[in-house]
Amino acid sequence: MTAMWNKTFLKDLFKLSLPIMLQSLFAVLGSTITTLMTGQLGDIPLAAAGLANQMFFILSLVQFGIGSGASIFTAQYWGKNDKESIYRVLGVCLMLGILISLLFMSVALFIPRIFLDIFTSDAEVIRLGTQILRIVGFSFLFTPITNTYYMVLRSTGNVRLPMLVSSSSVILNTVLGYALVFGKLGAPAMGVFGAAYANLIARVLECVLILWMVYYLKTPLAIKPRQMIFFDKAFLKKILNRVLPVTLNELLWSVGISAYSAIYAHINTESIAAINIKASLEDLMFVPFLGITHACAIMIGNAIGSGNEEKSYDYIRQGVRIIFIMALILGSALILGRDFITSLYKITDVTAEYTRNLLTVLGAFLWLRTVNTFYFIAMLRSGGDTRFAYWMDVGSMWLIGVPSALLGAFVFKLPVYYVYLLAMIDEGVKFALSIWRYRSHRWIHNLVHD
Repeated sequence: MTAMWNKTFLKDLFKLSLPIMLQSLFAVLGSTITTLMTGQLGDIPLAAAGLANQMFFILSLVQFGIGSGASIFTAQYWGKNDKESIYRVLGVCLMLGILISLLFMSVALFIPRIFLDIFTSDAEVIRLGTQILRIVGFSFLFTPITNTYYMVLRSTGNVRLPMLVSSSSVILNTVLGYALVFGKLGAPAMGVFGAAYANLIARVLECVLILWMVYYLKTPLAIKPRQMIFFDKAFLKKILNRVLPVTLNELLWSVGISAYSAIYAHINTESIAAINIKASLEDLMFVPFLGITHACAIMIGNAIGSGNEEKSYDYIRQGVRIIFIMALILGSALILGRDFITSLYKITDVTAEYTRNLLTVLGAFLWLRTVNTFYFIAMLRSGGDTRFAYWMDVGSMWLIGVPSALLGAFVFKLPVYYVYLLAMIDEGVKFALSIWRYRSHRWIHNLVHD
């Protein structure tokens, strides 16, 4: 019988997860502080910044999908000690990511209004959002390079370098944002556009810094560009067969999240502002869970690549226990602190009421969201079960979650917090499917020996 807690597992988990947690914490704190700063400018600038950020949100999730696909192979190849294959995986994912980013950048720079019209009919929100997108759109080209290197470095066990570079970028973004939004430190007061310029500068410098550090520190990825380029069709097909479902999964999932945002936005402007506040708090709450989840994903991938499949099952059992206990504690704390959190924002009474109720729903179902995320990333994706993960995630969202939200908003005319609650139904479906897949033992795919 397996012990409830494995000390070696906990030690390795802590070693890997802490830097990932710190990286996520800095990123979320930076985003939260930016939301707080724009929140001081009123509901309309806050709503405009939130809707403009939807495009980067979609792009970042698509890039996360590409990076996740790269990390699936990297973790298993690293367990097998096959570095040449890792270099080729890096090259494929960089090229794919850059092509997609060029498309997003073109939309942001040339036709941003068409994108924003999907979410709101508020003319002032659209006007501000259009200008914001034309500023930050230039940064989209650097996103795939940064994200792919982060994910591949992590899968080789180097979790500190991404943490240090990302944290430095967040600090720079926060300081520049403070200076440019409010006209501090000798900078002009540019309001919500100041936050956009700060974001652009920080993302460009982040990309430059991670590339420089990779080569300066002579990491395993400090290779010549020609080592990433190859013409092996069988290998390319093998990579794309796993990477593309993950990428498509993230694209359709992010479009689904944006569909939720569009639904909330069409309720009223106060709903947009409340959802943005909830989202920033949600990101903050997820920091420790994502650290543990991604650390377990690395460990599980390494175990599968080295041929030790039984160990991967044990990692999942213990990881779920940790996630569940933490979620109950933090979810309860969120509900108890909802009034204090809401008081930090200069928002209308209606927006404040919406925010308090949204935080209550989030706190009550935090355990379900986090456990599902763990099963999805640490089990299905690390196990190479990307096709099942795709159909489960996208199917439950588009067949259950989005239709439920549409009914709540446009048929039953419910407030935004009840619509959000209805959208949570798909999480219950994913939970049941994840447990079934785990028990079936069909989620493990040893990709490096296929």
